[in-house]
Amino acid sequence: MQARQFQLLAGWMLAVSGALCASGAMAADAAAAAPGHVTDTWIFWPKDGQGLKFEAAVKEHAAWRKGAGEGFTWSVYEPVVGQDLSYYVIRTTGHQWQDFDANEDWAAKSKAVDVFEKKLGPYVARMEHYFGEIDLDNSHYADSSDYKYYYVSEMHVELGARAELMTALSTIHKALVDEKWPYSYLIEWTTGGKESMNLVVPMKGYADLADPKPSVREVLTKTLGSQGAAAAVVRQFNRSFDSALSTVYVYRPDLSTPK
Repeated sequence: MQARQFQLLAGWMLAVSGALCASGAMAADAAAAAPGHVTDTWIFWPKDGQGLKFEAAVKEHAAWRKGAGEGFTWSVYEPVVGQDLSYYVIRTTGHQWQDFDANEDWAAKSKAVDVFEKKLGPYVARMEHYFGEIDLDNSHYADSSDYKYYYVSEMHVELGARAELMTALSTIHKALVDEKWPYSYLIEWTTGGKESMNLVVPMKGYADLADPKPSVREVLTKTLGSQGAAAAVVRQFNRSFDSALSTVYVYRPDLSTPK
């Protein structure tokens, strides 16, 4: 698939894991023509046996927040592959940092925390929270209402390797754009937890898991002029990470902020 071709340029194979950090979960609205590039992501694990009640509470709470005048739109996702399929990712995108100050003011006035604790709290075993920033300079994303699944890889940056990674990433992105590579991908940087670069590839169906043609490595070879030059960029990119996790998420519009 295109995600694998992008991140595993030298054949570096990652194990698919459902234990993906919430900061890696993103969706189509993250790259839409929004005024900002900051994302806010929460991940929730329901208590054992409370999944259906949790879903009902999420749906009710999403409707309440909209009715109470919240300016944020929240989207909900579930993992469909990996060892842990028991959690839900809830995120909002397209913000400036100051938007969160305004949303906190709304939450205080509307007593949103109290409502959350009353309606959802009884069904939540644990939760995590992350911010993210979309890397607009190194993303190539064509929005579509047909996207249903999202291949997400959270790649943990090796200590001190950020500069080397950015050089390789910029080279790869420029090659793909120059050659008009027809596949969408999104880069997000994590705020919270270990420094991570999250790669998101939207999919309309499972058929999009097939390898792209041409591959990223083939595009690099063409634009850089030789297999050796392409291999050097591949090595520079790959050695910038010390570990990675990946999974596929399905979008849950029935649990998201209602239209």
